[in-house]
Amino acid sequence: MTSSSQKALSPVQLDWNGFLSNLRREGTPDRVYYFEHGVADNVQAAVAEMFGLWDGLAGSASEIEWKRREALHAYLGQELFRVFPPGARIVPPKREGAWAEESKGVITTWEEFEKFPWPDPSGADYSVFEYFDRNLRDNMRVFHVVDIWEVVVGFFGFESLAYAVYEDRDLVDAMFDKVGRFAAAVTEAVCDFNCYAGVYIADDLAFNTSLFMAPELLRELIVPWHKRIAEIAHAHNKLFLFHCCGNMYPLIEDYIGAVQIDAKHSFEEAILPVTEVKRRYGDRLTLLGGMDVDFLARRSPAEIEAKTRGMLEVCMPGGGYFLGSGNWVTEYIPPDNYLAMLRAARQFTAR
Repeated sequence: MTSSSQKALSPVQLDWNGFLSNLRREGTPDRVYYFEHGVADNVQAAVAEMFGLWDGLAGSASEIEWKRREALHAYLGQELFRVFPPGARIVPPKREGAWAEESKGVITTWEEFEKFPWPDPSGADYSVFEYFDRNLRDNMRVFHVVDIWEVVVGFFGFESLAYAVYEDRDLVDAMFDKVGRFAAAVTEAVCDFNCYAGVYIADDLAFNTSLFMAPELLRELIVPWHKRIAEIAHAHNKLFLFHCCGNMYPLIEDYIGAVQIDAKHSFEEAILPVTEVKRRYGDRLTLLGGMDVDFLARRSPAEIEAKTRGMLEVCMPGGGYFLGSGNWVTEYIPPDNYLAMLRAARQFTAR
């Protein structure tokens, strides 16, 4: 461990009302707020060991895991953190290996669709929400990931889906309906929990230079489902947060206007730096994260601190910005680098 990793982070006074005020862009906040899509297990364990965050935790195996997540994210200064309720997502099986299907997935025909043992959303295990409804500390909330597009792509394989859109559109529509209805049912269920802050849709619709399909197709296939899930969340007074990697900006007005997302996550320097997104859309769109993952992984703590200050100078004014990684804190990001970003933020004063 380096000497920098031994220096504890300055404590953050968690403030859920302040979190919401910043999210609603109600003015420049008096401190930096934070958000992460996720933090890799090895990074969590390293930070926890550095500062004794998990010492003395007791309970069942599940309770210890939940307590660890709460303690870690409270230390990092995050009012909102991710949990993993079993059975609350459809996970497409793969024909072979561990990689996503690019060519032919497990469902490309009506026969395969009808024979597949589709999970029942009522079978999801919401124990984690029940626990946190009773035990979560004040000013903290949780979220979990919902996905639709990526599930359908996983079942078809992207190449097969691209053909099926033109050759068997009824099957494609049936797949989106099956997966979308599952996501909607889960959303209805989890919105009943007080600890649950809102829906976090994680659907990557694009790559570095373009959407995966024409905007017109995506407006037919996936945007209406995202709009429906957003409407369920908002009807329960919950947030709708949208994670999308890649150059999805041909659809950004759809998501700001029609879907009415509360915030956008995932930013890459090679596509559009978060500072530029702030300049273009910051008066209408709240931004989550933005520190490029490659920069966070490869550069020195001093370079990361400098970049953090520069990002905050641009993104903090007026509210609507939460500091974090551009995607998630991956296993190959040195803990010292991640802590360097947080230390710079702790010392930052909005001007």
